Amino acid sequence: MEFAERVYRAVERIPKGMVATYGQIAELIGCPGGARAVGNALHINPYAPHDDGNDSKHTRTVPCHRVVAADGNVADNFGCGGPAVHRRRLESEGVTFLPGTDRVDLTRHGIIIESHPLEPFLPQNGQILFLGSFPPPKFRWSMDFFYPNWVNDFWRIQGLLHFGDPHHFESVTEAKHFDRARIIDFCNTKGLAFFDTASKVCRLKGNASDEFLEILEPSNVQQMLSVMPYCKTIVTTGGKSTEELGKILGTPDTSPDIGGYMDLECHGRSIRWWRMPSSSRAYPMPLARKAGYYGRIIPE
Repeated sequence: MEFAERVYRAVERIPKGMVATYGQIAELIGCPGGARAVGNALHINPYAPHDDGNDSKHTRTVPCHRVVAADGNVADNFGCGGPAVHRRRLESEGVTFLPGTDRVDLTRHGIIIESHPLEPFLPQNGQILFLGSFPPPKFRWSMDFFYPNWVNDFWRIQGLLHFGDPHHFESVTEAKHFDRARIIDFCNTKGLAFFDTASKVCRLKGNASDEFLEILEPSNVQQMLSVMPYCKTIVTTGGKSTEELGKILGTPDTSPDIGGYMDLECHGRSIRWWRMPSSSRAYPMPLARKAGYYGRIIPE
């Protein structure tokens, strides 16, 4: 695929009300340092929005106005009407600017590219490797460990399954926090390992939704398995992690059904791959029913 088309496809993913920098688009398409080339491709964008707002004239629209300079400035040489038009289009989509400047407020409207904030948790006796997609933004965390979001029910599912109490891993000293020390002790005892299927991502929106998560670097599953000789079970928790693990394992068109498994060879090792429903409350399934699915893994 030619460079310009890769640029246009990346820009098409930027949601209304958000912006990316030229450098971020270059990184998204695997060309770090290519900000100037991205600018050149967008300057001749044949699918640019019409200034009259009637984009129905196009069979395709590439919203090049959603790309700005590294400091948030609109482009002096914006190819579709100049900086005033660039700013007007962004403001019409709800984008705000820093007072007295032509710089977009990137803290509110900028996409985010980030590397995984946690090291893999891989106990030597690890027997089951849980893989999610990627942690939520850190301001949502209730502890420094996997599945940290207070409104994510992963640890309530484990509490219900192993102790008959969904609140077992909730902290008794801090409101709306999980007890990290108790969780780590439990995982070491049970041989449970954790990481995610992505080690570097782009958040197209500043939330925890997988819908707006672009995976830039998949995780090295082979390396994780190499330090856990007893691990023969991998569990993906949700659709995004399942989709990405299929790509990592070379089976992009085949994956287990929810609550089911498939057996395969993974780097010379026989692995049973289970797919579980997302433990996020955004996934429409009662806690007890989710626990019923997760309980199928326990005999492993």
